[in-house]
Amino acid sequence: MALIYVMPGWWLWAAVVFAVVAALSYWKVVVGPHPYFTRRLRLGLWTLRLLAALFVLLCLLDWRRETKRETTEKPMLQVLVDRSASMAVRDGSGGRSRYEESIDQLNQVVKPAWGDASRLETDFAGDGLTQGDPAVVKPDGTRSALGKSLREALESHSHEALGGVILMTDGAANDEEKLREAARFYRSARVPIFPWVTGTSKQPDDLRIVSAGLRQPSPSQSTVHLDLVAESPGYAGKDTTLVIRFGAQVLHQQRVHLNGGRQPVAVDFLSPYRGFHFYDVELAAMEGEGNILNNRARAACDLRRDPIRVLYMEGSEPGETTFLRDALETDPEMEITCLHYPQQYSQEVRAKEATELRGKDSRIFQDFKGRAVPSVCHPTRGFPMKLEDLLKYDVVINSDIIKEAFSPEQLAATVAFVEEFGGGFVMVGGQTSFGAGGYEKTVIDKLMPIEIANRSDPIWTSFMVKVTEAGAAHPIMQVGQNPAETKAAWTQYFPGFGGINYARRAKPGAHVIARTSVPGGEMDDLVLFAVQQIGRGRTMAFMSDTTAGWGSSFETMWGPTRQDPVYYRKFWNNTIRWLAADRIARKGGQAVVEIPPDAVSPGDVMEIRVSALSASELAGLDLIVREADWEPRTVPVQWDSVNRRWEGSFAPTRSGELTIEANYKNAEGMPVTTRSGVVVREGGDETVAVATRPALMEEIARESGGMVLTAGNVSKVLVDLSSHSVPVTWKRAMPLWDHWWVMVPLLFVVVAEWLLRRQREPSRRG
Repeated sequence: MALIYVMPGWWLWAAVVFAVVAALSYWKVVVGPHPYFTRRLRLGLWTLRLLAALFVLLCLLDWRRETKRETTEKPMLQVLVDRSASMAVRDGSGGRSRYEESIDQLNQVVKPAWGDASRLETDFAGDGLTQGDPAVVKPDGTRSALGKSLREALESHSHEALGGVILMTDGAANDEEKLREAARFYRSARVPIFPWVTGTSKQPDDLRIVSAGLRQPSPSQSTVHLDLVAESPGYAGKDTTLVIRFGAQVLHQQRVHLNGGRQPVAVDFLSPYRGFHFYDVELAAMEGEGNILNNRARAACDLRRDPIRVLYMEGSEPGETTFLRDALETDPEMEITCLHYPQQYSQEVRAKEATELRGKDSRIFQDFKGRAVPSVCHPTRGFPMKLEDLLKYDVVINSDIIKEAFSPEQLAATVAFVEEFGGGFVMVGGQTSFGAGGYEKTVIDKLMPIEIANRSDPIWTSFMVKVTEAGAAHPIMQVGQNPAETKAAWTQYFPGFGGINYARRAKPGAHVIARTSVPGGEMDDLVLFAVQQIGRGRTMAFMSDTTAGWGSSFETMWGPTRQDPVYYRKFWNNTIRWLAADRIARKGGQAVVEIPPDAVSPGDVMEIRVSALSASELAGLDLIVREADWEPRTVPVQWDSVNRRWEGSFAPTRSGELTIEANYKNAEGMPVTTRSGVVVREGGDETVAVATRPALMEEIARESGGMVLTAGNVSKVLVDLSSHSVPVTWKRAMPLWDHWWVMVPLLFVVVAEWLLRRQREPSRRG
């Protein structure tokens, strides 16, 4: 017997209000004057009233008195019969299904062995616990959610003398972890599980898709990547055909060699369909395959086109833009915009003319292939006037462009483009670059990884490259397919440069990846290539030139054969990708919605994850789920600081296509929507051709304290189980106000106050 205190959440406030009312009533009743009652009498009346109110308050607080009674009872036996899809497989004697054999074992073996001494109850496990008549219930096509059914069975008999649970199943469960959790739960409740496995452990010949997921490896191109997991028992060494379709159109087709077990298949294919779409994936049926429905899957991908955009400005003749443009555009992930500003007249004349033409020069030049190359100062197609327009690019290449071609606002926007928004910037040498162009007097100086020499004159001389120790390991310099080829490219095959801009030294924090020495010994160990992280972005100082004059051979001959400049292309591809690393990471990592690749059925809890660098990166993140034509629903999310991702969960309520939208704002404050999807289908990944899993059932029996039943041991196990009594504890909690010894004092206090007051108060006169 014990007293337990079950108080509502407002009890503290009630106590405070009671104390305040008591104090005010004391002042009013006891301290204040009264025409008939003495102060002592008023104090007695106030005390009695206070006690009565206190008794009422204690009753409202719902204090209870608990009583316990311990007894022993004969155990009840719970039998769970698996009614999932796999139980319909007819691999039993006489062509009977696994479910039919389980019902026969229940009626012919279990019930007679248990007898009538104690109760036996039969329920059915499928996608949860159900009831019904064994003669009527059939396998219903659901999955083997055995863990969920076992938990529900124990919770529904928590107040009964449950001696054990017999689980009649083939063991083909698809919720292994929940099943193991249920076994541990049963052990803590001292209720053993006795699995009785029916069916064959030999996997019938079958080819099936276990899971299929689609993703876009790079937002810069229209390639879709398929991650497929297939199982092929009985077909080891044979081939099948994988077909990927969009509607009726075949997008990809290839042969797949089967290993007979579970195997991953990775495929890249091109899709012309931008946006969010579902694709059909199918493995061709094999000879003798009993179930071909599980050869198909449907997966979704949100395909977008967001290439690496490069703004290349060249001061040499406009035709020279051809070489670097062609080199970069061999990569389908890059998109190049070329601009030109002519270098003519003296420095002073060029500066004056550029200042006058800024934003007004409508000239459009052409490269060697006839492609348009607008002026840097073009009013609409030139260097962007506003930061928001500059943010359309990822890397800016400034090659020998006079600084007067840019306004102070444009130069400041370039700094913000790098520091705040992760853009890349490279200055290439020439007669109007670095100190020769007066850039040390502009804000661009803070972006440079080198200390610009004041009005440094270009040095016209031939020289080779010395790759530094840092450069040998830097990704920009990896132009070969292996370290040996890269070393040969920079030593044996490099054609040399014809000039260089002088820099005093590299700035602290910069990395010099290449140096050189000018012939004659006057200038040794000059900085040639230097790079640095600036805020979120990256910059590079390319102290020589990439065009005719200083870099003629560099852009046309740098390759093993001197005919194909393969190393030139690789160098600039590496450079752009390194400079645009932050921009590429944000493009590739924009709210990628991760969902389990396994099959999903109605009622399953889907874990939804959205990776991010920080909790603030995806500003205003909203996850919205759309089920067919139902109203969209918002999924609450919370930040997981350990795994650096937003997490939420959702349980589909119906079959069909389900779309998940991630809405947020990117680093530029622009709204972005990324989608993912899954096909919800009845039965999940339960198939009609699966092997039984006796090993799993042995583990569950052992973990719960039970054992696997067979025709040879079932009678002995059940007889032993039914002969033991199970301790049962009965508990009863009765409210205190429901006891006479609580109500009598309350009645006494009320009556005493009334009598005392009536006795001393003068009779009322009409």
